[in-house]
Amino acid sequence: MRIPHTPLVLAAALLLANPLCAETAAPAPHADAHIVKAADRSEVVLTYPARLQSLRSATVVSRVTGVLQKKHYTEGGPVKAGDPLYSIEPDLYAAAVREQKAEVALQKAKLQKAERDWNRAQALYKDSAISIQQHDAALSDYETAKAEVNAATAQLNTRELELGYTKVTAPVSGIAGIKQTDLGNVVNPGTPLVTITQTDPIYALFSIPSEDLQKARIADKEGRWSWGKKGRLQAKIDVAGVRVTGDIDYIAPAADTRTGSVDARARFDNKDNLLLPGAFGRITVEGIVRKNVIMIPQKAVLQNPKGTIVFVVKEGKAAVRPIVLGDPVGNSYIVLKGLENGDEVIVNNFFRVKPGQPVIIDKTVDAEGN
Repeated sequence: MRIPHTPLVLAAALLLANPLCAETAAPAPHADAHIVKAADRSEVVLTYPARLQSLRSATVVSRVTGVLQKKHYTEGGPVKAGDPLYSIEPDLYAAAVREQKAEVALQKAKLQKAERDWNRAQALYKDSAISIQQHDAALSDYETAKAEVNAATAQLNTRELELGYTKVTAPVSGIAGIKQTDLGNVVNPGTPLVTITQTDPIYALFSIPSEDLQKARIADKEGRWSWGKKGRLQAKIDVAGVRVTGDIDYIAPAADTRTGSVDARARFDNKDNLLLPGAFGRITVEGIVRKNVIMIPQKAVLQNPKGTIVFVVKEGKAAVRPIVLGDPVGNSYIVLKGLENGDEVIVNNFFRVKPGQPVIIDKTVDAEGN
């Protein structure tokens, strides 16, 4: 039996044959993607291995001879400059001070007598009552007495210094180490007692490849790079999860001929002593801005038979863009040709991205891909 071609049947057939005409047609497939917006001014981030070093380390030694009587600090604890560390038996030095004070008093008494004799000799000499030899002898006695007072006073200062050295104090602030001499021992000048390590602030020593530094300085002179704020570079160090920000305060004037690198140093606050001298970490140099270049994450770069490409979002769809790469910087590449300021470069989900396919941007990342 033949089914008649009524208008209703024909309409239903057309609707089934062409799903685009259906009210419930499925949306066109798309890809979700992260992008980075190309910019012609990018911060250059350089990362190098670094080793922490204390600002200074002072070994405290005895400066006099005597019995080590008392210890006034806690090993491994903080000390401040001027804090007492040890007491050395002071009795002999206190007696020497008293003895020298008596000597000073004696010499001052002799000086007073010599001064009176000299004053009388001057008056008598004017009246021709004494000879020139007697006049000169009185003057010589007076000057000798003054010298004796000065010498005795200098000796007193020495004795007082020696007495002061029996109280050993911290020359710098820092962390006290383990004692190096036991109480009750006789110490002599130069006997080590304890080492104090100053850890706040703390230094990080690292090396910059001379090629990196040379390029940076040439680019800076040409106005293509700028070195931080007021020429200062910031640094961040990561040591076992501890992250601190500081400043680079030294770059060596010449490269090491053995390694081809330039020694550098950064300074960090370390009030909580979280960073330990001798530890190793990664230091990141920040504050260098490279101008008039495009930088994109390395993971955005693809290779195909035609060369190096990236996917960009153009009018909401994915498009292939051939590019020419420059130097790598950290996790990024410098793009010499192919991109312009403001281009939206896709950095992920490449197994779903196809040329001409609609793209929904769900995240914008930086030039490092973060």
